[in-house]
Formats: sequence, C-alpha cells, structure tokens
Amino acid sequence: MHIRLVMAMPEQESQKLMQSLFEAAMCLIPLDISVNTVETKDDLLDRVVADLDDVIVLDWPLAREETPDLVRTVLRRNPRMRLVALLPMALRQYRQATWDAGACNSIPKELIDQEWLSSLLCVINRAMEREARILNTQSANPPLPNTHSTVGMATCLPISTPFGGGNG
Repeated sequence: MHIRLVMAMPEQESQKLMQSLFEAAMCLIPLDISVNTVETKDDLLDRVVADLDDVIVLDWPLAREETPDLVRTVLRRNPRMRLVALLPMALRQYRQATWDAGACNSIPKELIDQEWLSSLLCVINRAMEREARILNTQSANPPLPNTHSTVGMATCLPISTPFGGGNG
C-alpha cells in the first residue's frame, strides 16, 4: 500500500528536520511512502480538496491557535484524512483540543523521533489496509435492498421467561 503524506510546515528548518526524521524512519520500516510539503493553509486545503494525500503532518506554526479549527476544516472537506499535529511542549492544552477536533495524534515537536514516527506510520498503514479490505468487502457484497413491507406485521410482545422477564 502506498501512503501519500504531506508535511504542512511553513518553516524551512522544520521541513529539514522532518525530512531527516522520515529518512531515518524509512530505514526502520518497509513502507512505500511519498512525502510532499506545503507552506500555507491555502495550499494545504487545496491538496485536501483534491484528495492528493492520505496523511497530514501539521506543524503548529502553520495555524498556531487556530490549529484545532484547521483540523476540523480539513476533516469536513476530506473525512478520510489522517492528521497528526506537531505542537509546542509548552502549550499542552492544544493536545486535547486537536484530539477533540479529530486529529489522529499529536505530539510535542520537541519529543518526536524516528522510532515514534516509524511506529505511527506503521499504525496508519495497517489502518489503511484494513479500511481498504472493508471497502472491498462492502463493494463485493452490497447489502440487499429491503423488499419486506412492515405494514400489517404483528407487534412482538414480551415473552415470559423463568428469569423474570415478560408480563407473566
């Protein structure tokens, strides 16, 4: 399975750091991942609407205090998106807010390393594989249309049981 990841990061230094972490993580896991970068919210939202990515790594400086709102906007526009927020350690209150908004995960940027990143990518990959299997099963076995009329059907009444149920 191919994972299309975009780093939403306005700062060159953060982009270089994340690129080196991705390269180190890819040495640990046998996954097929392409990585792109955007530097503005508008470019990110254009990619979201065009369905160009599976995963967004969203760096705090892109939206700052509006990060939870951006997460909600992304997921409204593409509910299948997986979003990971990199937050400043000093602003722990935003971890809960981005989680509540629908992010898959958030971590203080200061704590990220290749082991965490490789584990996260493995979990995302497995989830995407399972989602694909479910969708394939559903499309191969569509639900049968309900052709039974409920008009005139008997109403079921409680049955007496030795365990105290029913009305007897």
